[in-house]
Amino acid sequence: MKKVFVPIKLNETQRQKIESVSDQFTFTYEVDKDANIILGNYNPNELKEFKNLEWIQTTAVGVDAFIKKGVLNDNVVLTNAVDIHSKEVAEHAFGLMVTLLKKLYLYRDNQANHLWHDESKVKSYDGLRVCIVGLGDIGRCLAKICHNMGMYVIGVKRKMIDKPEYVDELYTNIDTQKAISDVDVVFTILPGSKENTHLFTVDTFKKMRKDTILVNVGRGNLYSEETLIEVLENHIIEAIGMDVFEKEPISEDSKLWSYKNLLITPHVAGYFHLASALDAYVDLLVENLKRFANGEELKYVVKERE
Repeated sequence: MKKVFVPIKLNETQRQKIESVSDQFTFTYEVDKDANIILGNYNPNELKEFKNLEWIQTTAVGVDAFIKKGVLNDNVVLTNAVDIHSKEVAEHAFGLMVTLLKKLYLYRDNQANHLWHDESKVKSYDGLRVCIVGLGDIGRCLAKICHNMGMYVIGVKRKMIDKPEYVDELYTNIDTQKAISDVDVVFTILPGSKENTHLFTVDTFKKMRKDTILVNVGRGNLYSEETLIEVLENHIIEAIGMDVFEKEPISEDSKLWSYKNLLITPHVAGYFHLASALDAYVDLLVENLKRFANGEELKYVVKERE
């Protein structure tokens, strides 16, 4: 009998769905460090205390914290949640873009200050040029949304693939600066790998047009806080929407809170804020539990370790 610890909140129907997979498992929703399986994210710094751990199923695609040296024993299988959050993260990114393009963030500030003030011209979606740096599952979902809204879509991917019909131009990472040089919006949806750490410098931002807005829903280590501060203070681009930061949460005394040209959401783009995302995740749990019970290879195994 394998002990399964589920640290995420599930309703009774969802619990019954995973618990009915096989009588090989016994489930607990309270911390049990004798567990063989963890379904959901748990503090990576405490995983070494789970001496019997065989498999952990994370809730997201990004598993940066779990592949760090010393977090998991080599015999522990790590699986992620590919495509579970694509729709909700893509829609969140689109929402940030709309808020910035239409200057709704400024009007919300004005409302808080009881200020009746016209913030001047905005841009239309039709014909808008957008660049999506990171054309993975989320990036492709976002590209489809933008294409369907009449935008000109430029994609950047690590390796060249056949260009999807909903992408107008496609580049590899080596041509990122060319891809972002003449667009209205830059989306960054990159993993938090070592090679992406501080990939965007102040000079990178200077390659963009001054009226460009940037939206980041990937990982926060893409730019340092110091870079963001310099870009925002000097109005190197129009505005930035950020859901992720290098250090989270942002400290209470951080200068980032004070910039009118920065829109902050607290890393909420992709954690089951859509009910359909949690349902899809439960379906993945069911599939992988069945595979585990049958001795089959699990879906979405992450083999990379530092």
